[in-house]
Amino acid sequence: MPHSASRADRILRWGAWITAAGLLFTLIACLPLLIPSLELPSALWFLSMLVAVGLIVVFTGLVLGARERRPSR
Repeated sequence: MPHSASRADRILRWGAWITAAGLLFTLIACLPLLIPSLELPSALWFLSMLVAVGLIVVFTGLVLGARERRPSR
């Protein structure tokens, strides 16, 4: 019987993927600092802000997971 992930686990995984994508965009956006002749669109700086969005989603998943595991009163 396959184990189905809880809602909090799914949110946590989405947050991890969003954070990883943001880190990738951050690395790409920093390339012109190493290669001055390289010009990239400024939209990459905004896409690198996905790191913060992903961390917020991860923390939301952690809070939801903690609330699911907390005994009800």
